[in-house]
Amino acid sequence: MLTLLRRTTRLAIAIPAAALLLAACSNSSTGPVIPSLGATSTYAILAGSAISCVTGATIGGDIGLSPGAASAITGFPPCTKTGAQHAADAAAATAQSDLTTAYNGLKGLACGTTISADLGGTTLAPGVYCSGSAINLTGAVTLSGTGTYVFQAGSAITVATSGSVVLANGAEAKNVYWQAGSSATLGNGSAMKGNVVALTSISLGTTANLVGRALARNGAVSLAGTNTITLP
Repeated sequence: MLTLLRRTTRLAIAIPAAALLLAACSNSSTGPVIPSLGATSTYAILAGSAISCVTGATIGGDIGLSPGAASAITGFPPCTKTGAQHAADAAAATAQSDLTTAYNGLKGLACGTTISADLGGTTLAPGVYCSGSAINLTGAVTLSGTGTYVFQAGSAITVATSGSVVLANGAEAKNVYWQAGSSATLGNGSAMKGNVVALTSISLGTTANLVGRALARNGAVSLAGTNTITLP
């Protein structure tokens, strides 16, 4: 009788433990597991060759340049930043190394859905979306749901004038990644959200705003006017 009681007690304990484990799995964020940005995480702008700002831009984070020379950062002031500036130093080099790791990790994720048309006017759930060529955004794309979103472009990412990203139902800019196989262009007046990770360059048109990061491995990051970049 005592042996049966002990077995019943152990079973009663084991069942809630399994139920808790199942609940933990079912409540986890959906979407892919992405590599850490590492030292890059504090940078609102990181570039390889140059950073240029015309006037009126506000950058909410660090800016960094490597391996380009410090003289290749221009426009600060009159443009402003809330963080530190690193150019051709050890901090910027470490950030670029971590960016390379993150870029390769994002590019290497298995594609979940192939993009065959403009993203404007669509609503997407967490996952990995890929195009063997360019990704275009005309109008608004809605990202709906808690989790990670990765967009892989074989070449350019282009956000048209007044193009935008809308976050809904728990989606957060910090969990959105735009990986460009060449360069990324954010058109005049566009409202972009997420981490823009480009092999070459990133340019922001007049009044284009970004909640995220502009991270260029080899080329320049160019700001054309009263842009804002805010860390997510």
